[in-house]
Amino acid sequence: MIPAGLRLRRLFALWTPLALTFLLLSGGTPVVNASINRLVGRDHARELAGYALLLSFAVFLHSPLLVAREIGIKLTDGKHGMRRALLICTVAGVVVAALELLLGFTPLGGVILGAFTDDRALAEAAHRALPLLAPMPLFIAVRGVFQAQEIRSDNTILVGLGTLVRLGVTALLGLGFGDALGFTGASLGAFCMSVGIAVETGVGVLGGRRSARLRPPTTGEPHPRPVRFALLLMLANTLSVGSLIFHLRIAGRVPPEGQPASLAAFQEVRSLVFFLNAGAIALQSLTTAKALTPEGAARMMRFALLVGIGLSAVAAVGCFTPLRDVVLVTLLGERPGGEVMRLLLPALAIGVAMPFLQALRFALRGVLIARGATAAITLSTGVTLLLLASALAFALLPSLDNGAWNSMLWWTATLVLEIALLLRAALYPRRPPLAELPAPLRSPRESTAG
Repeated sequence: MIPAGLRLRRLFALWTPLALTFLLLSGGTPVVNASINRLVGRDHARELAGYALLLSFAVFLHSPLLVAREIGIKLTDGKHGMRRALLICTVAGVVVAALELLLGFTPLGGVILGAFTDDRALAEAAHRALPLLAPMPLFIAVRGVFQAQEIRSDNTILVGLGTLVRLGVTALLGLGFGDALGFTGASLGAFCMSVGIAVETGVGVLGGRRSARLRPPTTGEPHPRPVRFALLLMLANTLSVGSLIFHLRIAGRVPPEGQPASLAAFQEVRSLVFFLNAGAIALQSLTTAKALTPEGAARMMRFALLVGIGLSAVAAVGCFTPLRDVVLVTLLGERPGGEVMRLLLPALAIGVAMPFLQALRFALRGVLIARGATAAITLSTGVTLLLLASALAFALLPSLDNGAWNSMLWWTATLVLEIALLLRAALYPRRPPLAELPAPLRSPRESTAG
């Protein structure tokens, strides 16, 4: 008999708020963009460019902390689990915040940001705004651990509520008081993000403490190597986010006259893919919480297949029906016969498979996190990053003028490779799991061992 918590209808009910959470997070950037576009007396294109540079750099800096949910889910077994997870993530948040302050108040930050653009004014605007982001790492760390408790206890609605409040606060500050604050575009974006994440963290902490009083304390054995587990997962996520830099460089590896259109096409398709991938990303946390037994892992993989097929079907409808022109022309403002559209359409055709592949990838990562096998995740991410670097270094690019297509092609290829490596690690672990770290998936070799 299937446990109630693993039935597909129940899994869908738990997954939906998490998927909406990531959709709302992806909606935060357009809100800030709109706020910057409403600033009076400023060059909006340059202000947006400065914010985009800052945001890209911030995502990379904060990437180790974006797995705080999964760390919290895994490490909070036992009486002192919550305290241990909170300590590890908070220390990591303090370290990243200190690094951000160092870069923001010294010329080193300007030098690093200047390496991403030839426009010195843009780099300086992003550099001045960097200290305003310094509170974010600590908030991200604390928020993640408290949200982990709610995901473990099947209270995913509270997670979505916190993100909804954050988006509302960001819109209120940016759209309502953007001009009154007197910030530049990059600084306004940094301020709105920091205040929004602070409010979301407050909702998570207050709601988490209240719900903790209403449920029995967690029991179980502590993880034998919590720091190693957390650091390897943080490293894997940093490498994964770092791969986006290679995607961008591949998209720009075309003749100079074609670079603007190629990069614009890649940015459009990447934004659409990220929007559709929100549901796939949510699978990682949910799988980490549910894949504690072989049965739980198997059910989550079946659920991930269904989610991936559904999301890719939605992508196919958007790319191969008249709805495509509604999205690209009416909503995004692309010219039907323009150069960007010409480059965009082949890349979109490849992007249709992305939600399906990402669903499998994040579910397999969740299975391995539940087992504690973060080294396998780090290894698979490192291998795919090496492949991307080789493709860029040796110019293994099939299209001479469509960098967006090249980038999506390599993105898909590396995802397939990473899924194969993750599946191999899930089915055939290098050593039998410890008693307190059950193997969520068992190979025939393991099943005949006893």
